[in-house]
Amino acid sequence: MKLPILALTTLLASISLTAPAAAQNDAHVKRLLETKECRMCNLTGANLSGANLSNADLRGAYLEGADLSGADLSGAKLIRTNLRKANLSKTNLAGADLENSYLNGADLSGANLRNVRLNRAFMLQANLSNADINGASLFQTNLREANLNGVNLTSAALNGTILPDGKVSQQNKK
Repeated sequence: MKLPILALTTLLASISLTAPAAAQNDAHVKRLLETKECRMCNLTGANLSGANLSNADLRGAYLEGADLSGADLSGAKLIRTNLRKANLSKTNLAGADLENSYLNGADLSGANLRNVRLNRAFMLQANLSNADINGASLFQTNLREANLNGVNLTSAALNGTILPDGKVSQQNKK
């Protein structure tokens, strides 16, 4: 009897985590741009292209489908942030903390990810083509089916990372 209840609970929890939220909250966008702090905010689909969000605190924020292309998110706190299908192309994320974040289907092409912390992040089918991941920590990160063409992985820590082909990396290059 406990097994069906556990299965139902797991199913309901996964549905609630993947259900799309409503459109961005304009008050949250305004607060972020004015204060660089917006924890647990709804920024779904927000246009933050080119914004200066260096050292911003966006822990737990919902940025699914947001346009952050060319933005400066260097040093930002993006822990447990939902960035599914977000446009982060040519974004500066140097030194940012994206631990336990969701970047499935995100476009990070040409992004600066130097010394970024992506431990236990989900990056399934993410586009990382020509991104600079030099010195980044990707401990137990899921990169299954990700595009890594032209990626600089010099000094990146990949121990336990699921690579695009589904194999688990046992090497720690750091």
